[in-house]
Formats: sequence, structure tokens, C-alpha cells
Amino acid sequence: MTVLSNHLTRTGEFGLYCTVEESVDSLLRSCESFGLNLPHNLQITDFTELRRENENMDYLKFTRRMIEHFKQQHGHRFTCFVLDSLGAIYSLTTVDEQMRKKMFGFFDFLRSQNLNVFIITERNVGSHAELGGNEGFLADSIISLGLDRRNGTIVRTLQIEKMRHVRHSMEKQAIEVGPQGPVILGPLFD
Repeated sequence: MTVLSNHLTRTGEFGLYCTVEESVDSLLRSCESFGLNLPHNLQITDFTELRRENENMDYLKFTRRMIEHFKQQHGHRFTCFVLDSLGAIYSLTTVDEQMRKKMFGFFDFLRSQNLNVFIITERNVGSHAELGGNEGFLADSIISLGLDRRNGTIVRTLQIEKMRHVRHSMEKQAIEVGPQGPVILGPLFD
């Protein structure tokens, strides 16, 4: 959230953050506890009420329509979209061949909108970047945030596992999260 907020504050662009499992109030309390002031050009929406009201909701279709609405409203200023989280959407739907096709179409749609997209997923340590079977292949980049124990201390880490069209380090980096966002401290060595 810090990276997104800083970017939107600096550029004046518009961003949309969709949370599936956390209410807007809860997310705002979390940001406040970290001392993060969210910019006015960031729209936060949550699907918690929709989940309660409609068990058969097509979340990808709804998200697509919401993106189209904000693109129409803000035009080229709408540059950033966050979906938190894909795993929560999967927990509310049936993951089958039809869902995989919908996911392929959804990623294709996101690319066509000329957005910087962050899709958050949770996974077990050491597992692949797929939940339903194809997200790791569809994503242009996979950035893994985690924890590592070093010298009796727990260290936050960042690792770029995949980034299309960019030569990048595959080394796990130690990071520190400060008031201005994450700061890379350097590679972790075994």
C-alpha cells in the first residue's frame, strides 16, 4: 500500500484498490496504524458486502466492469489497480477449467487497459506461484515477499522470481519497511 500511495501522491494519477476479504474500515485502520496517509486519488473498494448479498457473484466480471467504469471516469489518469487477493476470489468460486479460461481472459483484459496491476496471492513457502493452475504463467512479474531467519533474527525479504523483458537478480534481498516504503538492504547469503 505504501508503494502505491507514494506513486499516486507523486504522479497525481488515479488508482483502484479492491479488497475481497477485508473491509475498507479495517484496511484504513491498518494504514493509520502504520502512519500511512492515503491520497485522495486512491479509491478503495471492498467486496465484503457483495459476498454477503450474492453467493453466486462473478467477481472477475464485476471487477472488469468496475475497471471499465473508472477508466471511463478517469481516462489515462487511471494507471494503477490492485486486487487483494486472488486466493480469496478462488475461495468463493469453483476452480475448474471454466475458471481457468475466465482467469486467462481477465489477465488479457487487464493488459489491454494499460494499467500497472498488482494481484496479491498468498502461498505456502516453497510452492509455485499458481493457485488455480495458471497465474504464474499469466503474470508478467512475480515478486515474492517473505520472512527469513538470519542469525537469530527474522528478516523481511523480497525476491523477483519473474519479470518479463527485464534482466534482474534472482537473489533474495533483505528489506526494511520504513515510513517511505520498502528499502532494499542487500542480498541474503547462505
